[in-house]
Amino acid sequence: MRDDFDAIPQRPVQSGSVLARIYHDIGLAAVADALNLEAAEFEADLKESLERGEFYLLPSDSKLARTGMVA
Repeated sequence: MRDDFDAIPQRPVQSGSVLARIYHDIGLAAVADALNLEAAEFEADLKESLERGEFYLLPSDSKLARTGMVA
């Protein structure tokens, strides 16, 4: 496996559809969750992407939402 992450081309943030960005964020959050990585360990833009992805991955429980508790 390559460890040369600089060789991975960066995709422009503004390009692409909203759905593609959501899938990207969910994928990043799923990988970070599987590897037990904390969002605070990353740069600001990647951290925001992980947080957006976590929003879609977390199961919503209407009982917890009404009481203000986080799942």
